[in-house]
Amino acid sequence: MMFANRSAIKAFGISINCSKHTLACSPPVTARECTWEEREMTSRPNVRRIRNYSFGRVFFRNLRMLISLAIIPLFLVVILATNFQHTAVEKEVLLYNSRTGSLLQNSINQLIDSCLKQANFLLTENNINLFLITQKDGYTFYHNDVIYKLMRDQMQANSNLQSIYIYSDINGKFVSNYGETSLSGFFDTGWLNYYRDYKGGNSFFYVFRDGTNSYLQPVRLLSLYKILEHGSGRLGVVVYNINFTEFSRELSQYHGDYDAGLCLCTEDGTVVENIWGDTAGQCLALGESPNENGYWESGDTIVYRFPVNYTDLYLYSTLSRSAVQQRLQSPLNMTILLIMGVFLLVFALTVFISIRLHLPFKKILKELDSPAWLMSNRVAISRDEEAFILDSIRKMSLKNEQITEELSQRVALLKQAQAVALQSQINPHFLHNTLDSISWTAIRLTGGKNKASVMLTKLAQILRYSLDDVDTLVPLRKELENTRIYLELQELRYNNCFCVEWDIEETILDIHVIKIILQPIVENAIQHGIKPLGKDGLIHISAKPQGSFLQISIRDNGVGIPAERLSAIQNALQSDMIKQNEGIGIVNVHQRIQLFYGKEYGVSISSENGTCVTMNLPLLKGSISQQ
Repeated sequence: MMFANRSAIKAFGISINCSKHTLACSPPVTARECTWEEREMTSRPNVRRIRNYSFGRVFFRNLRMLISLAIIPLFLVVILATNFQHTAVEKEVLLYNSRTGSLLQNSINQLIDSCLKQANFLLTENNINLFLITQKDGYTFYHNDVIYKLMRDQMQANSNLQSIYIYSDINGKFVSNYGETSLSGFFDTGWLNYYRDYKGGNSFFYVFRDGTNSYLQPVRLLSLYKILEHGSGRLGVVVYNINFTEFSRELSQYHGDYDAGLCLCTEDGTVVENIWGDTAGQCLALGESPNENGYWESGDTIVYRFPVNYTDLYLYSTLSRSAVQQRLQSPLNMTILLIMGVFLLVFALTVFISIRLHLPFKKILKELDSPAWLMSNRVAISRDEEAFILDSIRKMSLKNEQITEELSQRVALLKQAQAVALQSQINPHFLHNTLDSISWTAIRLTGGKNKASVMLTKLAQILRYSLDDVDTLVPLRKELENTRIYLELQELRYNNCFCVEWDIEETILDIHVIKIILQPIVENAIQHGIKPLGKDGLIHISAKPQGSFLQISIRDNGVGIPAERLSAIQNALQSDMIKQNEGIGIVNVHQRIQLFYGKEYGVSISSENGTCVTMNLPLLKGSISQQ
């Protein structure tokens, strides 16, 4: 809470320290008047502020403001765009698993599955079974034209088939889609060695091999072997030769922008066939386990693995993360370029605005260099912004001068209060020690405590309480305790011709008030109200919070105050003059409160069936240094 003249006011021991914006004085207060130059310097802080307002200061202030309005939001957009790009990359990578990778896997699985179904169908045909079990040089019971027709139909149904071979282990005969012929004159004989060398327990196995077509052109073949067994021996085999070179070309239609490589590998990681892209063995981190999304990463490469049906093969597909990011980099690059463009625009706009703002300051400073500006009566409401600013500064300076004069008057009042306080301080330490000595003398003369010694002791306690600076804030409980001691002293003096009622709320006992504001009011109640009454006097003291105020009331049932005297006291409460012959009575208490707290606080008095004095104080906790 702010109080009038609070910064250095100490009532009845006053020292003033005014701020540099008004008056520069220090205790003791001198009567020297400030010169016109001093007032000019102290009343024109805004002039100095404008004079120090350089172009660079204006520029950087505007630059910070525009950056906060334009660049920072765009920077946040870049962060969001980066996060969006990262999310989009991860989503694109995951989509690959259910899109390209699954298509490649299904293509290979469907090819092998269709060949196996065709082989099983051939092996159920009677003519082919008769061909396989016919003894060497025995009678032929099968029809060749039926076997050829079945093979031609299957070749037409599967465009990836290069050839179909049927070989009988019993009679050594060999038939293909080219016809029945001897192996010694057939152009493709490599397949037979793989069959004879196969020692596995399955009736199906596969081989990737280099072969030739009917035109003796080299071709990469995937040979699928379906063995027909009887008991512990072999009856023969059906071989489906797939033109894997042509099949790889068909798979290339699924080759995406992100694909780095595609290969077939065994379970132990051996590369069997590289379908496209970089050498698969150099791209794959084989032996690692896929994560929950079905892939793992090796450097910049993302690796997917798909099993191939009926084989120990796995289809490894590699995806380039940088390729995915590069495709999604374009929007981010555009955003960065946009930020750079906006920054350049902001910089240019800042220079333009700063120049427009700084030029009027220069013109204003030129006007202020002449003392005549202060006496100018230019109209405030003007289309000329510079004239309006100059007129506002002039009015502010005149207002500061008025405030300075008002403060000078207050200083004079405080000096007068200081003189009154000095007159009332007649060596209090000497009086306290003297009273203490008299009390002990009375005790020695009577051989113990007596009424005189008790009264002297209480008077000494009251004097001790008042030795400190009277404007030091103290808790209300201490001020009430001092008042109680004073009342006990007066009860002894007047033989208990009055009694005291207390109505104090416990919650306000720690509220801080100025010292010695209750005792003068109580003294007036006894001297001017209870004493003329003679007997059955009553003093009622109450203290309670009222909104933001602490309200203290001292009411007596005495003879009251005559109307003329009451009017004079009320007029004195409205005056700023301190009358030295009033001691420290109700008027001085009122003026001390207003000097310390402000005009909204103070003392009021009324007289109906006695006298009631009411004090309104602020609700304060803690010492003045804490406030």
